[in-house]
Amino acid sequence: MYYIDDKEFGRIYIAVRGNMRNVTMRWRGGNIYMNVPPGASRQQLENIINDFRTRLRKSRQQDTLSYHLGQVIQCYGFTITINEQDQLPGKIIFSKTDTNVVVSVPQGTDLNHHHNKEWVSKALKMMAHERAARVLLPLAKSITQRLAVAPRHFEIGRGLRKLGHCTPAGVIQLSANLVFLPEELITLVVCHELAHLTHMNHSPQFHALLNAYVGGREKQLERQLKTFPWPVIK
Repeated sequence: MYYIDDKEFGRIYIAVRGNMRNVTMRWRGGNIYMNVPPGASRQQLENIINDFRTRLRKSRQQDTLSYHLGQVIQCYGFTITINEQDQLPGKIIFSKTDTNVVVSVPQGTDLNHHHNKEWVSKALKMMAHERAARVLLPLAKSITQRLAVAPRHFEIGRGLRKLGHCTPAGVIQLSANLVFLPEELITLVVCHELAHLTHMNHSPQFHALLNAYVGGREKQLERQLKTFPWPVIK
């Protein structure tokens, strides 16, 4: 066994298997383990890692993400509680109030089987999209008033890899999944897009403006956003 050090994924362990034709990869204990056929070059393996980078990010999150009954997920403006139900086999049931959503899975569901993680994550993102406009838009509008800037309007989208976008026409699109973030990180994303109203780039001038918008905490908040433990699969 040997290894490749990757800037994003760290140490990737390589095992040569004489009976293999294709490369397989999986996360285990925070590292990627690759089984490869004889004769695969380092450059070929690095190319494969790059080709599967998006899939590896997703599988890493699945490897570390866990759900359990009674789990309370604090969202901006409301909470989501994971429960179980014995009324409708094979279905997730939702019950809702203004401040809490209960997501009830069928009794006996293994919440940490990868298919069920996908299922629960999809349900959580559905609730995020349902609630996003009523909790995110008032916050975004209050930030624009504080900063005295005027986007054309705000829209709610479903992205998770891309949390916000400012169009050339001045329309700011915010991901519904921002509800899973604490207020200061939502504010960072909103301010990032508002700064694009002045600088449609990521120039030093853009970052200086964004830093001013967030009270000199841009780098600190960006670090927090990069390491935020999302409760849904990205």
